[in-house]
Amino acid sequence: MSFRNFNPGQPHGAIYWMGSNSALNAEPFSLRGQSQQQPASGTNRFGLTLMTAPYLPGLTKPSGKDTMFLNLSGVRDSSPLDEYATVPSDAERAGNITGLAGPITPVPQAVALLNYIPEPNLPGTTQNYHLLTTEQSNTTQAGIRYMRSLGANAAPFGGFGRGGGGGRRAQQNQGLRQSINANYNWSHTATDNVNIFPELGGKTASESNSLQAGYTVGYHKFTNILNASWNRSNSRATNFFTNGTDVATQLGILGPGGDPLNASALNYGLPVVTLSSFTGLNQQQPKFSISQTISISETLSWIHGKHNLRFGGDYRRVHRDFLGGSNSTGSFYFTGYYTGSSLGDFLLGMPQETSIDSAVAKSYLRDNVFDLYAMDDWRARSNLTFNYGVRYEFFAPYTEKFGHLSVVDTNPAGGFTNVGQAQSGGASVIGGRLPASLVYPFRLGFAPRLGVAWRLPKQTVIRAGYGINYTNSQYANFAGNMAHQPPFANLQTNEVTTGCVDPAVACLSLADGFPTPNAVGNYALDPHYRLPFVQVWNVDIQKTLLWGIVMNAGYNGSRGQNLDVTIAPRTTPSSPATNPGNVLFNYEEPAAFSLFNAGTLRLNKRLSNGVALGANYQYSHSIDDAGSVGGTSTVVAQNWQDIRAEEGNSSFDQRHKITGTYLYELPFGKDKFWVTTGKASHVLEGFSISGSFTFATGTPLTPSYQATVADVARGTAGTERPDRVLGTSLMTGGGSLKHWFNTAAFSAPAGIYGTASRYSIAGPGTVQNNMSLSKTMQLGDTRSMEFRATANNVFNTVQYSGVGTTLYSGAEAARSPFGQVTGTGAMRQFQFTARFRF
Repeated sequence: MSFRNFNPGQPHGAIYWMGSNSALNAEPFSLRGQSQQQPASGTNRFGLTLMTAPYLPGLTKPSGKDTMFLNLSGVRDSSPLDEYATVPSDAERAGNITGLAGPITPVPQAVALLNYIPEPNLPGTTQNYHLLTTEQSNTTQAGIRYMRSLGANAAPFGGFGRGGGGGRRAQQNQGLRQSINANYNWSHTATDNVNIFPELGGKTASESNSLQAGYTVGYHKFTNILNASWNRSNSRATNFFTNGTDVATQLGILGPGGDPLNASALNYGLPVVTLSSFTGLNQQQPKFSISQTISISETLSWIHGKHNLRFGGDYRRVHRDFLGGSNSTGSFYFTGYYTGSSLGDFLLGMPQETSIDSAVAKSYLRDNVFDLYAMDDWRARSNLTFNYGVRYEFFAPYTEKFGHLSVVDTNPAGGFTNVGQAQSGGASVIGGRLPASLVYPFRLGFAPRLGVAWRLPKQTVIRAGYGINYTNSQYANFAGNMAHQPPFANLQTNEVTTGCVDPAVACLSLADGFPTPNAVGNYALDPHYRLPFVQVWNVDIQKTLLWGIVMNAGYNGSRGQNLDVTIAPRTTPSSPATNPGNVLFNYEEPAAFSLFNAGTLRLNKRLSNGVALGANYQYSHSIDDAGSVGGTSTVVAQNWQDIRAEEGNSSFDQRHKITGTYLYELPFGKDKFWVTTGKASHVLEGFSISGSFTFATGTPLTPSYQATVADVARGTAGTERPDRVLGTSLMTGGGSLKHWFNTAAFSAPAGIYGTASRYSIAGPGTVQNNMSLSKTMQLGDTRSMEFRATANNVFNTVQYSGVGTTLYSGAEAARSPFGQVTGTGAMRQFQFTARFRF
């Protein structure tokens, strides 16, 4: 690497600023047609990158063997938040609900909770509350890196010299080569979590530190790299009551025996309240975590003839300490079980279900991970290269430092007829003892890789590849759930149709919704869980055409196996012995698949005569029956006995997508076509217009049916789908703001489960155009200044971003936004950049 007139004793780097201001931006789209005033917002991004050879002026000189890099960057952001909600009217708050036999007298706890739900500020009964505000976030990052070459063969600037084939041959002729490097990074982030109901918001903050050190030694054809690293992050999420006011006790919402619902001030906050057709209360849940990873890695490379062999591995020790979860403040579920109206039940303080998962102590998770690999880059012929190898990965499931893990223990092979609770290292209901992690490690993580590149005559290249990749994020989620099971947490799931002596008489209330912690938890897991993996393959043909145009035609495919599924085993007519105690638990297992296929066509015109163009078209289709592709399930299967009924389009399935970029350098200035000399040349040179565009069909949406009494009683609230009306077109008359799809294509389920498929509704597509005008000024051999103005969504196109897909019936139907657009994306925004390189 070389620069003209480069002076290692002189600092080099860049300083930049990027900013935006809402005064120049288009107003947010008014979804309900109301008049609105855009709140003041803006973004400031800044950064400094500095490279220099460390020395003391007047005392020492740059050695040419060591280099130091300094980095500082930050973001100060104020972003607009534009959201809608459906809230009860004054009459409904007072108990006068249309469709009920008479008025309702609200209980004190309901009246108190209603104070946190704003009154309507828009007409109508659906999406009658609008919040247009801003949320703030600040991020600062800093880093320093030092590199030094050692010995007589030290290369300049702390490196080994040039890369590529020439550098590789040069290394073979060198003797002993050594270098060291060290790197430290720090970052801090603080963010406002603004809620649609402002008093329910909170804040998140995190701070991280990382340190890395490395030693590289080479001798002729051998090079060995040893690295060690440490990183630690501390994150916290709080609401406005955390470690302060016990608001639940103040409102009369109590725990077992009339005691406070949460003994720890760190878990204070309002409970979650779910209402079928209204926007409920959903406050920021408090959570605190400290994560630390210590790792060491080793890589040995050997250049042997036409082979470039690499062998290596790494080991990581992971610590994850946390307190808090997703339901620390408790939840109430109102379905209209008693009055026929979810709001009516709420005003009476009579939920159908309550739940809480509040930890009594901090959890200390520990994990060990290591991997080994061997790779070979073999240039078999001058026009044919193979890259192949294998990687072995071992991910040990997390254990808890004090053995505080617990899980619902059951017998899936026997139809879930035995249900109990097992703790870390304890006995299983199906015999034997479970490991300390409660899930056995997966020891078959072999991942082969193969790639080939074949250059043919007439500027044609064929590339192909195949590989296997494993995901291991499941283990952290498993342990997080198991750390929040009894007796290590106040965990309760109470449901009236199965828990009350007389279901017609309420045994749960807002005042007394959490009578006794459960002895058996709500989370079960296949102890022999096999890690999900995906096989990926691709082939690409590249051809250089006339006028510097490069065409690529390719195919990409993948198949995921052992993907995650969550089911809720309950008694059914076909399985009467299942879960005899009707314990409301979910069971997680690796039983799903995914299949993805895509064809692509890319055209790129290299920069010539000041013009560069690029375009890419992709047709793809992906299906799966998993609760989540690439992670743990977030959705429970509708029918636990028929996982195949979950098969449908993937959530990220996007059939058609066209993207492109363009660059046009204005033909003014030195070495251009016009105005090549004089002052005008200096003023006009360096201008360019560039941009990007995206035109794509939307990702699909899943139709759902309102949380019915039976759905909640099964512990699967929110997973039931409606029936698909055969012979009725889904998109007839659709595509508009108030009628995105044909709502007549769906009806209430005639049986236990709906017949509509997951992700069967075409979501809104994308039409996005961004454009930039920039000017670059050369201020010398190593200095330049760039100014850039960018307009995102330059044509101010309205982008629909949400659609109501929940079908309601009965008293709730009048408020349903089913089939209507419920959200839009950002309108035109300007951003400005200034960058000085030296």
